[in-house]
Amino acid sequence: MGDYIKFITEAWEEFISTGKVNPEVRGEIRDSWLRCRAYGVDPYNGKGRVKHPNIDELIKSNSDLISVATPIMESIYSTVIGSGFALFLSDKDGYLLEVIGDKDIMKRVNELNFLKGELWTENIVGTNAIGTALYLNKPVQTIGAEHYGINQHSWTCSAAPIYDEEENLIGCINMSGNSSNAHSHTMGIVTAAAQSIQKQMALTISYKLLNITFDSISEGMIVINEDMKIKRINGKALYILNISLEDAMTMDVYEFLNGYNFCNMLKEENKSLSNIEWDFYVKNKTIKCVINVVPLNISDKNSGMVITLTEVKKVHKLVNKFVGYKANYKFHDIITTNKEMERLIKLSKKAAISDCNILIQGESGTGKELISQSIHNYSERHNGPFIAVNCASIPRELVESELFGYEKGAFTGASKEGHPGKFELADGGTIFLDEIGELPLDIQSKLLRVLDNGKTIRVGGVCEKQLDVRVIGATNRILKNEITKQNFREDLYYRLSVINIKTIPLRERIDDIDILVKYFVDRLNIKNRNKIGKIHSSYINELKKYNWPGNIRELRNVVERDYYLSDDELISLNNISNLEDINHLDNEILCENICEKNHKEKDPTIIPLDLLEKNTIEDALEKCNGNIQKASKLLNIGRATLYRKVKKYNISVSK
Repeated sequence: MGDYIKFITEAWEEFISTGKVNPEVRGEIRDSWLRCRAYGVDPYNGKGRVKHPNIDELIKSNSDLISVATPIMESIYSTVIGSGFALFLSDKDGYLLEVIGDKDIMKRVNELNFLKGELWTENIVGTNAIGTALYLNKPVQTIGAEHYGINQHSWTCSAAPIYDEEENLIGCINMSGNSSNAHSHTMGIVTAAAQSIQKQMALTISYKLLNITFDSISEGMIVINEDMKIKRINGKALYILNISLEDAMTMDVYEFLNGYNFCNMLKEENKSLSNIEWDFYVKNKTIKCVINVVPLNISDKNSGMVITLTEVKKVHKLVNKFVGYKANYKFHDIITTNKEMERLIKLSKKAAISDCNILIQGESGTGKELISQSIHNYSERHNGPFIAVNCASIPRELVESELFGYEKGAFTGASKEGHPGKFELADGGTIFLDEIGELPLDIQSKLLRVLDNGKTIRVGGVCEKQLDVRVIGATNRILKNEITKQNFREDLYYRLSVINIKTIPLRERIDDIDILVKYFVDRLNIKNRNKIGKIHSSYINELKKYNWPGNIRELRNVVERDYYLSDDELISLNNISNLEDINHLDNEILCENICEKNHKEKDPTIIPLDLLEKNTIEDALEKCNGNIQKASKLLNIGRATLYRKVKKYNISVSK
C-alpha cells in the first residue's frame, strides 16, 4: 500500500502542475480530477465550506433514512471501534446527516469540516468517496492523493449509494480512516451496509403503509395473540370502545369479550366468523357491535385472531340508507294558512323538542306521517334513523319478529344469522308506528314493555337489548272507543299518548284549498313543462263545495287527474257546456254537484254513473289518440280494466 500511496501522490502532483494525468491512474479517479479542475476546485484545500441553510429541516426531511441507517452504522462502528475509522451518512445531494467515530478521528473530522450539514460533493471539496459515489451512482473507494484536495491525502474513504424500493437514489454511507489502513474490505462493509439500509427502509415504509392502512380503515381492528393479549389496536377501535391505548394493552380480554375465547373456537372449527352481533363490556358499559373474526393461522398453527368491529348503530344507519328509511319532510313542507293548522304545527314543534312518546290521531289523508317526519327532523334525533312501519300491512304471525327481530333458528325459514327488528334499526332515532290500532293485543303488551324500559328481546332470544328509540304512533281510529271494545290496551294508550296530536280534516280547513291546489299544480308543472297556465277561481269554488272524505290525499288525486285531462287551464264544472265534457272532476264530485244542482232546479233527472263513466273513458281515449296505455294512466286504472270497460260500453277506439 505504501508504494501505491507514493505513486498516486506523484501522479497528483504532476496533474496539479501540468494538467496531465498519468495513464496508470484509475479511470474513475482520472475523470474526477478532470471534472474538479473544470469546476475550479482549489486542490490545496479540500475542506467542507458550504453548510446547509437549515440543518433542522435537512434532518427532518431525511428522518426515515437517519432512523434506519443510524442503528446499522452503530453496529458497524462497534466492530471497528478504536481502529481509527469513522462512519458518515449523507443525503442524495451530498449533505452530511450523521457522523459516528472515535474521539481521535473526530478531531480530524472537525478540521476538515466533515460535519453534519456540510456539503461534500466534487464541485465543493473535490474528489472524495461520497461526492464521487453520488456522481457515478456506484460504490467508490478513494485512497490518499486520489482525493483532489490536499487536506484529504491522509485519508482513505469507501462510500456506497443507498436506494429506495423504486431504485431512486436517497443517500450515501461512507467509512473513512487513515490512508495507511486502506483495505478493500471496507468497500465490502459499506456496500453491505447500504444494502441493509435499503432493505430496512423498504420494511419501514411497508410497515408505515400498513400502519396507515390499519389506522385509516373505517372499521375498528384488534389483533389478539394466542395468549389472549391485545397486540395491536387501531384508532377506530379505540374510538368505538371509548378507551385509551394504555387501557387496551392492559385490559382483561376474557372480560372484554364477555368470557368467550374466540381463539379456541377458531382453532377447533378452523374457520372465520362473519357479521356476528357482539356486546363488548368495557368499563361497566355494554357496546353493541357487529364483528368479523379471522384466525391468524401461521404454519398450520393458530397464533391468535383479528377482530374487525363496527358499531351496530352505524350498520343500521347504512341499512336504513340503502332500503330507503328516511324522514324527508320538515315543518316548512306543510302547506297551510289555516290558524288551527298553525297551532297544530306549534304544538308539534314543542313535542319534537321533548323526547316523549307521541300519538297522532286523525282521518286518512290528513298528513299523519308528514307530521311525524317533521317532528323527527325538528328533534335532537334528526341525524338518527327514521323507521316507518305500517302495522296494518304486517301479517299477524310476523308482527313480533318484524318489530323486535329474531335470533338464528328461531323458526322455520329464519335467517341463519338472525335478523334485527325495526326497533333495533331505529336505535338512536325514531320509529313511526302507523295504524298502531291494528296491532294484536299480545304485541301491544310487548310494545308496552319496550316503552317502559327501552329494552327489546328478539324472538328466540334470551338477552335484552337496551335501545334508545322514540316512538310515534298514528291511527285513524278513535282509540278510546277501541279501549271500550277491548281492542286496545288502556295502559298502552296512556303510555303512548304523552302528547296527543289530532290532525285537522280538509273540510275544517277549506281556506287551505286555494294554496294546496296551486302547490299541486306548480309541482305538476315542474314535471310537465308548465302545461297548466291558469287555475280558474270557479274551479277552486267547486272544490270547496265538496266534503273531502279522503282529505289532502283525495284532493291531490283529483287535482292531478284534472291536470292531465285539461288542456292549458283548470276550469270549473259550471263552464262545462255538455255532458260529454264531464271528465275534469272525480266522478263522486261530479255526481254530488250535478245532483245538488238538479235538486235546486227541481229537475228530477239523475245522471247515471255508467253514462258518466262511458263519457269519461271516451274523452280520455280521444285525448290520448286511442292509446290505451296513456288513457289508463289518465284514468288511474289498469289496462285490462280499461279494455273490459271499452268492450262493456262498446266504445270505438280510434288509432
